[in-house]
Amino acid sequence: MLLLSKKKDKRKESDIELLNLRKKSTKFNKFMRIVIGRTIPQKMFRIYLLAILLGAILLYIPISLKNNYTIYMDPLNPDKVRTYYFWDALFIACSAFSDTGLTPADISDSFTFFGQFIILVLIQIGGIGLMSLVFLIWNLFRKWNNIDINQSILLIAERGDQKMFNSFRMIRKAILFIFAVELFFAIFYSLWFCFMPAYVQQYDPVWQSASPTYDTNVPLDVYHDAKKSIWSGIFISISAINNAGFDVFNGTYSMASYRNDWNIIFQLMIITQIIIGGIGYPVIFDIFEQKKQKRKNIKYRVSLFTKVAVTSYFFVGFVGIIMAIFFESANNSIYHATNFWFTNDNLHKEFGQVPYLNKIFTIIFNVISTRSAGFSTIDHNLFSNGTKWNNIIQMYIGCSPSSTGGGIRTTTFMVIIFVIWNTIRGRKSVVLFGRTVSKKTAIDSCIVCISSIILLLLFTILMSYTLSYAGDEWTKFGTIDIFYECTSAFGTVGLSLGITSSIKPFGQILLIILMFIGQLGVSFTLLSWCPKKTLSDNVYVVEEEIKIG
Repeated sequence: MLLLSKKKDKRKESDIELLNLRKKSTKFNKFMRIVIGRTIPQKMFRIYLLAILLGAILLYIPISLKNNYTIYMDPLNPDKVRTYYFWDALFIACSAFSDTGLTPADISDSFTFFGQFIILVLIQIGGIGLMSLVFLIWNLFRKWNNIDINQSILLIAERGDQKMFNSFRMIRKAILFIFAVELFFAIFYSLWFCFMPAYVQQYDPVWQSASPTYDTNVPLDVYHDAKKSIWSGIFISISAINNAGFDVFNGTYSMASYRNDWNIIFQLMIITQIIIGGIGYPVIFDIFEQKKQKRKNIKYRVSLFTKVAVTSYFFVGFVGIIMAIFFESANNSIYHATNFWFTNDNLHKEFGQVPYLNKIFTIIFNVISTRSAGFSTIDHNLFSNGTKWNNIIQMYIGCSPSSTGGGIRTTTFMVIIFVIWNTIRGRKSVVLFGRTVSKKTAIDSCIVCISSIILLLLFTILMSYTLSYAGDEWTKFGTIDIFYECTSAFGTVGLSLGITSSIKPFGQILLIILMFIGQLGVSFTLLSWCPKKTLSDNVYVVEEEIKIG
């Protein structure tokens, strides 16, 4: 009897312990739901926000800064400095994580190696995808493909496609391929920087601004410096494939020192990485699968997503290049640029030894870069207004979904075009490549397009208000310049006409919001504010037509 009573007491104690553990776990789960959220969009929104805040804190501590809390604002004007605030750290962290490239500070002069490394890590995590990278590392210590349904949904939401059963396999292959590409191009860039001369840009004493269309005879500090060349090569490779637009060159304006002659090869390498990063993970996976099945003599059917993504990506880019060449040849802009102010004997003039070819390639590179990359070989203030509007459209459309780029995405743009085309032809359904697109997809595409335009117009108005209180700076910027900057932030591009370095903290917050929305996506940003339980579609009310248009 005593033994039985002792056993019962032990069972009661164990039951009490289990109940206490369950209570603690439920309390912890409730706390995590409050912090991280309930729905997939809420989780992504809040986890991304926490990652940016952590990055901002790391970029604000003294170990990240070269000159205490003083930052350099212009690589070509060492006298242009100001105090470094937490808003600047938050702005740069968000810009890096969203792979944008907008920054109020010169990265090479303002940040130590540790600070630059934090920026690079944020670029890599934001480009690869935070959830995707976490699950990839986690599964290295477990069996492959051992993930549950909730993890699969998160992967699909961030970098996957609609096929749940192969999302993790697809993302794993795509990420490993991107790592391999980064390594290859990092070696190439390191050798190029070390052995191919490039020159510090000329500072314009007349306009008191950077004029990145003229080279001096002073080589960049990476030339014949193995350590700096290797670090710059790694940084540029990761930045390029993630469409980030950041660089660590000292004394230059983005890629301006590498715009002419033999450096066209270097630009082609950058373009290759931009396309690989911007085409989308599902497309990379489809290409691998098609080659794999072809070796086995098995016919592989490419997904509709791949067909639409590839077609729209290259079509938008091709039209953008043709339009830019037309505008630049028709207007007195960089196409007709001549050396008015600088008469010194530069090794390379404004467009090198082959001016016509270099001018054309300057246009091609910068139009491709406006899709989402943010690298530039010339000051975009020198472009004509027609080219600026063309660039705005390119930035607004952006890259493919499930890629390292931003914007409304190319597939959204293609669906909208076909919605309009089919409406004109009197068709009720949208057909792409022999497949009918669902009505929900068509409606969602229109919602994304319209809400993005409203958002950009609203933020352009607010940005105009902030610039009016920035001293005399506002007089330099017109409406098109402000709209250009806002679209650059939304499209996670990073091209600037000089506004980013002139705005106040409220203006920085506006651009931070745009960059965050561009990274997360318009659809997920809207859904992140929705409750878990939505109104049921089973409730029907009387239908009535209203006149529109």
